[in-house]
Amino acid sequence: MTENSGSARSGETGKARTEPRPVSAAALAFGRALRQRRQAKGLALRELQKLAYVDKSLISRAERGLTPPSAEFAEACDRALEAGGTLIVLAEAARAEPYVHLPAPPGHFVGREEQFALLDEKVLGGPANVVFVAGPPGVGKTALVLKWANRRQEEFDSVLWSDLRGYAAGSPAQPADILDDLLRCVGVRPDRVPAEEHMRLALLRGLLRGQRTLVVLDNALDSHQVRPVLPGTPDTTVLITSRRRLSGLVVGSGAVQVSLEPLEDLEATRLMADLIGDERAAGDPEGVCRLVQLCAALPLAVNIAAERVATHPHQSVGDLAGELVAEGRRLELLAVDDDAVGVRAAFSWSYRALDADTARMFRLLGLHPGPRFTSGAAAALSGLPEHDARRLVDKLVQAYLVQQVGARYYRFHDLLRVYAAEEAATEQWRDERQAAVSRLTHWYLYAANAASWTLTPARDHHIDLGPAPEGVEPIRFDTFDEAYIWCASEMPSITGVARMALDHGLYEIGWRLPVELFDYHLLGRPWQTWISSHDVAIESAKAGGDLGGLAWSAINLAEAHRRRGDLDRAHELFGQAVEISEEIGENPSLGWALVGLGNIAHEREEYAEAVRLAEQSVEVNTRIGYQLGEATARVHLGRAYRDLGERDLALEHGLRAFDAYAKDADQHGMGFALVPLARTCRRFGDPEHALEYCEQALTAYRNCGDVWGQADALDERGCALAELGHREEAMTVWRDALQLVMDLDDRKASVLRGRLEGTV
Repeated sequence: MTENSGSARSGETGKARTEPRPVSAAALAFGRALRQRRQAKGLALRELQKLAYVDKSLISRAERGLTPPSAEFAEACDRALEAGGTLIVLAEAARAEPYVHLPAPPGHFVGREEQFALLDEKVLGGPANVVFVAGPPGVGKTALVLKWANRRQEEFDSVLWSDLRGYAAGSPAQPADILDDLLRCVGVRPDRVPAEEHMRLALLRGLLRGQRTLVVLDNALDSHQVRPVLPGTPDTTVLITSRRRLSGLVVGSGAVQVSLEPLEDLEATRLMADLIGDERAAGDPEGVCRLVQLCAALPLAVNIAAERVATHPHQSVGDLAGELVAEGRRLELLAVDDDAVGVRAAFSWSYRALDADTARMFRLLGLHPGPRFTSGAAAALSGLPEHDARRLVDKLVQAYLVQQVGARYYRFHDLLRVYAAEEAATEQWRDERQAAVSRLTHWYLYAANAASWTLTPARDHHIDLGPAPEGVEPIRFDTFDEAYIWCASEMPSITGVARMALDHGLYEIGWRLPVELFDYHLLGRPWQTWISSHDVAIESAKAGGDLGGLAWSAINLAEAHRRRGDLDRAHELFGQAVEISEEIGENPSLGWALVGLGNIAHEREEYAEAVRLAEQSVEVNTRIGYQLGEATARVHLGRAYRDLGERDLALEHGLRAFDAYAKDADQHGMGFALVPLARTCRRFGDPEHALEYCEQALTAYRNCGDVWGQADALDERGCALAELGHREEAMTVWRDALQLVMDLDDRKASVLRGRLEGTV
């Protein structure tokens, strides 16, 4: 930090920072919860030190978010403060690996001093909270903003970044995706990102409040894409890049524009000299000038052309410029304007200079439908071992044809992606293209299947896909976290991959890929991908005439709509699934569809109808020997009987469900059965047994990492304590539950706040 880096807007210039920064938002959340628990117990730091056997200075630092809490520290404090595991869960989030945020600046950068000064003026010294850099494609908007943001990042408490994919292949990033990126930049774990868009924005605002923050939104399509994600907090500045003038933000948010044009010829020449070496540039100044002119002084084209020059040291720059002229003439009819001739020619010129294996990798990567890709996906596209694929992708990075984002991911500039996809689409590569699409879609299917097995290993609905096709190296996940993080990271690509499978006649993959991810959908609730991918799944199952696939796709899509509150659409889809499943013959899908209809009846307080449908599901699942379906149906049947006032039947079905889950050591299922049993006991005047069930449910949910489940169990535990007259203890438990769920589910959080305020 510099001495004058305080908030200029508040007039506090010239003040040095007196308090170190929190290591992450998640560490700060842990610290707040620790302080609240300690103060609620009336303990001073020294007193907690004696109870927990941890140093008071460490407690102080942890409460201020200045150090990520170790597992041992969190367990000691949780035990001493009787926090019921809340601090342990929050500590896990605080220790999570930081999410890659601001990418590194470009290695070679010249000029733009006027724009740097403008950004300094508008962002650091001006009143505007929104600044956007606008200019044509390839002009260097992203490079400018990354260079400036990396140079000035010490002026801010935090710098966040998201690629909005406004002009990339596939769909532009949706507000929920952008907010997910930003939340993960500030340390929020994937399983702690709220499902609802408005809750994501509220959480982001809460985390940024009181901090001087720069939010970089790269490659925006228009004002409509950006407006829903603007935090609007006083000390937050949003810096945007776009090809368009974002007039809507100028009017609605007081945004300020910084315009960017191609480099001046002298600047572009300096950039070329930096890239090819001063001595070589000085040896052929006319050739360098000609090359710069052919590239329209656009930095993207200059970088690519310079790399070609640098790798051909025995040819003169003038001769190489002549080759580019010839390439430009060949492509001239395809260009939309004079500048595009040079840019496209530079792409083509560089591509045709690649060795055969690297050129093949370049065009195949253009097929990937997502915003970014891993070396594993590159290996699948090319049919190569991953270490060989990574070597080729790294060569493309060196040639400025691909960009690396973080340690694991790569992406294209949108113009280069279009060029690569066009190359791959030519007739001469038809067989290569079909094989690559098959390998990539199979790779995603096998990864989703492996993740599903890892997320819910005790469940009996998983399928064995058999050996992977030749050229596909399936991913293996050793832990729940590995599988969960892969799913969360790949969500922006899933609908595109399913659509790719459908478009290429791979109908089974087109519906099975979204269906395989259903366990993750239940945990992570990525509503947009859940719904859009299953829309594609239904199309694919219909195109392939697969009734089983159609039934499962309809059931999963119906469940998304039910949880979103669209009961009419969910009822329609569940009804269709029942009809399809009955046509197939009794199978697990029929049982799930009946349970779904029963849940809708329950939400509509039609308890007798809920009982009838749940009983039908139990009967179907019992006849076909589907234990998971039977146990789940019995949980719902027990709930329905409880609300009909049938205590014995409610307990009978709930206990039978629990025993079935316990037999398979299905921790999530055990927790899922135990909380309704606790509610039944409390409903019929037995809060002591309710407390026992709640404790067992908490243990089960902790064992499988279900934070929402833990909050639900704590909620019911608080209700049982309140009925036993332990109001203060109940209030503490409800506060713990609210800490876990307040950023995940606003309906549950609202219930808990109501309990704390005495209105529920």
